[in-house]
Amino acid sequence: MKRLLSFFFVFSSVSFFEVVAQSPEPTAVLRFDEMRGEELPDSIAAHSTSDAGLCAPDSRLPVVCKLNRRRVPFAVAYDEVTLWNVRRARVKRRCMRLSDSTRREPIRLLKFFVERSCRKGARPHLLGNVAGYAWSSWCYDSVAGRWCEAPTHISAYTLRADYDSVRRAGGDLSLFRVPDELWHPLPPDTRYLLDGQEVSGDVLRVIDGLVLRTLDVVDSPDGGPADSRQPRKQVVGTTYPERVPLVMFGGQRIGIADWLRMCRLGFFRSSAAVPMRFFYMLPAEAVSLYGPEGRYGAICIDPV
Repeated sequence: MKRLLSFFFVFSSVSFFEVVAQSPEPTAVLRFDEMRGEELPDSIAAHSTSDAGLCAPDSRLPVVCKLNRRRVPFAVAYDEVTLWNVRRARVKRRCMRLSDSTRREPIRLLKFFVERSCRKGARPHLLGNVAGYAWSSWCYDSVAGRWCEAPTHISAYTLRADYDSVRRAGGDLSLFRVPDELWHPLPPDTRYLLDGQEVSGDVLRVIDGLVLRTLDVVDSPDGGPADSRQPRKQVVGTTYPERVPLVMFGGQRIGIADWLRMCRLGFFRSSAAVPMRFFYMLPAEAVSLYGPEGRYGAICIDPV
């Protein structure tokens, strides 16, 4: 089986690796999902109609970018401004002489202020007692003796305390090799909680590496099965209260809470009736389209 491994260690960024085993092909990692229902909840529809004027004015004007008061091409700002290092963003209308003209023309000036220190502007590490984990959409049926498709879930995880203890003892540890003894399995029916609300594994998979702040595997308070010696586990996650991207549904803004609610209700499952396209837009492009409110990027959801 192919499994996509997402490792979050104390001294490393988020990395994704593929582990090859004898199992069927997993589903695609990119989020080209489908919508289950054709009608949105009333609260989401209200957001969509009230924010119709979110797009930045004069969007057809040429764009000039400044990064920490230094004029740079848009491509440079696109690469260097990230969700984690941006501090402020402004959009001004100015008249400037462009390089390909001899007169002053109206332009949109995008001003970005980012952290100058690479350490302060780096993506923060995932917090919690989990050091690394593996996503899977397959499980092994011991009765049938074959691999079967299952809802997206964390099939195995490593604890940060175990990883750190082996590393301090001088063990052979790296991002690419973790001893089998440090892996703990999780069944597909494990319970997932996000910000105190029960969700499916698909929801955590969507926000993995974006707004997911902590991830812990703890003993479930309702205990395990009667015939099991080990208590049932549950996965608990929290999101960032700040640095929240815009969420654009069909070109209109909805709240991040409404987006997570749509995830919890299963709007982005593969069995949805209406095909949807999902992607994350980087801050430079989001500011050019939606104004300063897009300084943390935008999560764009559109029908195919």
